[in-house]
Amino acid sequence: MKKAVAVFAVLSLMSVGVAYAELDALKGIGKDLGKDVGKSVATSAKDNLLGAMTKKLKKVQNEKGPIKFKTGKAEIDPTCDKTMTAIAAIMTDFPGFHVQVDGHTDNVGNQDANKKLSQERAEAVVKYLVEKKSIEAKRLSAKGFGDSQPITENKTKKGQAKNRRVDFSVTKL
Repeated sequence: MKKAVAVFAVLSLMSVGVAYAELDALKGIGKDLGKDVGKSVATSAKDNLLGAMTKKLKKVQNEKGPIKFKTGKAEIDPTCDKTMTAIAAIMTDFPGFHVQVDGHTDNVGNQDANKKLSQERAEAVVKYLVEKKSIEAKRLSAKGFGDSQPITENKTKKGQAKNRRVDFSVTKL
């Protein structure tokens, strides 16, 4: 019995020694793996934060109303000031974010003209936020997508109205 216990103890110590040797061999790999995992977690957290902020800005439009323009023009309807004020308040509360203003149109009319109009509308929103709501210009950019990203079908007036919109995308911390 004493021999069996002694053999078990020696074998246990040997296996522990092997385990430590394996850990030593994995140290270099573990460091690199840890860095990669750390970067992955940080990237994922950053993406989640950007997504959450984008949703917060979208929620403002759902609650306060969409940003509207005069037909065929890039002139912002004055009734949208509540929405713009709320957007500006979020941007003021979270000063580290960069926001891209995305302009969209329905598919009525010329595709090139729609793209130009959507760009002008996005730029009008940026200008409004900078000039009337004191948001730093470097924190905003404008991109017009024309009719290339509809959120519903353009077959009805109601669908077309939904596709004529401005969205906000938080793009950077």
